[in-house]
Amino acid sequence: MATIRIFIPLYNAEEYILETLNSVKSQTFQDWDCVISDDKSTDNSVEIVKKFIEGDSRFKLLLNEKHLSVASNWNLSKANNNSLATKILCSDDVLYPHCLEHQIKLLNEYKTSIVFNRRDILLPSGRKISPQTPSYVKSINAKEAFAIYIKSGRNIFGEPVSALIRTKDLLDSDGFSDSHQYTLDLSGYYEISKNKQKQSDYALNNKKLVNKELKGSKIVKERKYPNTDITELELANGVKVLLQPTKFKEKEFWFTAKSPGGYSHVPLSVLRSVNNTGKI
Repeated sequence: MATIRIFIPLYNAEEYILETLNSVKSQTFQDWDCVISDDKSTDNSVEIVKKFIEGDSRFKLLLNEKHLSVASNWNLSKANNNSLATKILCSDDVLYPHCLEHQIKLLNEYKTSIVFNRRDILLPSGRKISPQTPSYVKSINAKEAFAIYIKSGRNIFGEPVSALIRTKDLLDSDGFSDSHQYTLDLSGYYEISKNKQKQSDYALNNKKLVNKELKGSKIVKERKYPNTDITELELANGVKVLLQPTKFKEKEFWFTAKSPGGYSHVPLSVLRSVNNTGKI
């Protein structure tokens, strides 16, 4: 039984998956196994993964019989999972070499449901930004954390690549839900921790351990909501995005809206902050 289960939901990521897998293999903490769950990719993703993992028993490739929702694919991380901790790693994100080593240490030290770490975000233009986590980096309970999240108008946790989840708490929860499409990761975090009755549900740390690569994805569907200024975009990788009009260039949306393998709906205050200063 590995200490950490890395779960990679895969869908049409032939351009990025090798970098993601190499970042897993390069971890200084080596007590892990990795499950890649392909959701009926139509590109060469599966062939690339098969070649990469050949001969390495730590990797396992699952092929879904039918195309699932994003939440349903993420929830497969719970199946046959006897690890201490679980990381959901989307197929175009990258772990820095010390990521698992640092996060498992924090998870053991603070006894929380989830550890979150700061991440770099690479924009389509090549510009890199590094959103700050809050200054209370050691631990905080879920209700307090979400109150701050709502008041601040920004995601203080980060996408799943930023998180290491205590597996027992994941298994005891309902996990991620399609009923929260645009806050899929955030609602999942709350679900995982809400019934644990811990003094400290989350540990937030300012050490940068992951790199989220956001390189634009082709728009395959566009839907305008009647009587609103909201537009929903569906990208080629299965992600859905909500956009609202702003004076900023469309490419600035990608950092906030495109969350590969998931959904996000981010307040415009975040867009303004990134556009003007490059910092959050």
